[in-house]
Amino acid sequence: MHSSIGRSRGFTLVEILVVIVIIASLAGMATLSMGSSGKRVWTNEAQRLAALLQLVADRALIDKIHYGVVLEQASYSVVRFEPETMTWLPLDSVVAGTRASRFATHELPEIVRLEVIMQAELPAAESTEFAEERDAEEKVTPQFVALSSGEVLPVEVAMFLVEGGEDALGVTISYTSFNGLQLEWQADDF
Repeated sequence: MHSSIGRSRGFTLVEILVVIVIIASLAGMATLSMGSSGKRVWTNEAQRLAALLQLVADRALIDKIHYGVVLEQASYSVVRFEPETMTWLPLDSVVAGTRASRFATHELPEIVRLEVIMQAELPAAESTEFAEERDAEEKVTPQFVALSSGEVLPVEVAMFLVEGGEDALGVTISYTSFNGLQLEWQADDF
């Protein structure tokens, strides 16, 4: 009778090479994904703002309410027109609930800067009854306005990726009733 002694078997050269190839592939993918994170953040922020403008325009038509977007250099927020007081109010102060959280003020990352290039002028509706109240509180004026009729007041915004204190890449986001939403990437690789 043969007594089989368990032979301890090591790894073969092929098994070791497969493990090395898998580790090298994972390391390469991690390096590539971390290398362009600023560019990815900038791209995502531009697409997020464009989607918000479209959503606000759609909601204005559905809700039959005038909505606007207040665009600042480092943030943007959605406002609603209050016809009784002839003022623009932050949406979260008007609507309580889950729908308002969707339109909460969005702070941009430090590497992204927003600039309004062109905006429509809103007609001034001065009422003596509410003029004193408006002067006492900060006036909110949106740069993008979606009317309840489905029309939008034209706006053109630039969003820049800031690297080393300077604008490295830019995208222009424009929205008009005639042309709709348009994004124009100012980078060579888009």
